[in-house]
Amino acid sequence: MSATKNFGTILRELRSLRQLTQEDLALRTDRSVDAVSQWERGVYWPNFETLVRLGRALDVPVRVFFQEGDLAQSEQRAMLEVQAGLILSGLSDTDLKVAIEQLKALAKRSQSAS
Repeated sequence: MSATKNFGTILRELRSLRQLTQEDLALRTDRSVDAVSQWERGVYWPNFETLVRLGRALDVPVRVFFQEGDLAQSEQRAMLEVQAGLILSGLSDTDLKVAIEQLKALAKRSQSAS
């Protein structure tokens, strides 16, 4: 998946998780619906100022838009990783430690199964 497509997938998933339409996001960022649509389809990149506006509108740090690694495998994987990141970012430090231990156990199980 190209970088712009990856960005678009993340943007679309965040917007969907926040239960916003493209129109809602366009209004919150003072951009056009057509621009939002083009970003989500991976046609264009927004400029830095717009990235900051998108982050504020979606209540996420700008770095979320640039997640790499396994995100390139598939659109479904990208959406799942964005969801996981949002969930993890909302946990307390104590709960985050528990979640990490659970993830480690899952990873270990997955490695031994392959």
